[in-house]
Amino acid sequence: MIEQQLTKVLATTAIALCTLTVACEASYARPTVKESGFWCSTSTGAPVTLYQNPQGAVEPWIEWTSDYFSGSGYDPATRCQLVSQRLESYRRNRMLKYITVGQMNGQNVICTANQVNGICQNLIYTLRPGQDPIGSLYNLLAWRQGQVGMPSTEESSQIPYIDVRAKLGENITDEAELPPFSQPSEMP
Repeated sequence: MIEQQLTKVLATTAIALCTLTVACEASYARPTVKESGFWCSTSTGAPVTLYQNPQGAVEPWIEWTSDYFSGSGYDPATRCQLVSQRLESYRRNRMLKYITVGQMNGQNVICTANQVNGICQNLIYTLRPGQDPIGSLYNLLAWRQGQVGMPSTEESSQIPYIDVRAKLGENITDEAELPPFSQPSEMP
């Protein structure tokens, strides 16, 4: 009982600390036709983190179905919104190159790295205690569903690194700042 409460407190604290940087940022709406970006959609039932590439194609990235963190105030819709904002912030700041697994605040997380075998730099989201981080990484991205259980092309160590730069459809050699993202009038 005490262990379960401690786990809940640690999870809540870790999520709260990691979301402080997101809380002060603007919320992001669905991009216009000529823009690209991440946003959270609840229009089809379960919340989904979506990405619109520069050509206007919309792809699901993460489907939010777990209620594990709901008791801590992070239901699937809230997590979708926060993670979508993080991904968009990382994309705009050129910090979304590889997605991998690591540990932050003693908890397993899905995070970004800027190179293969690089350190876990930016939190994408926290995994529940006992959840297999590598299996979760392989299964989290909806656009990889045809590749579930298959190693990433950038797996030179025990920890996989999924290169998402090409998937973002942006010029990865151009280090210029991305154009501003439109501010929402309401949450999608």
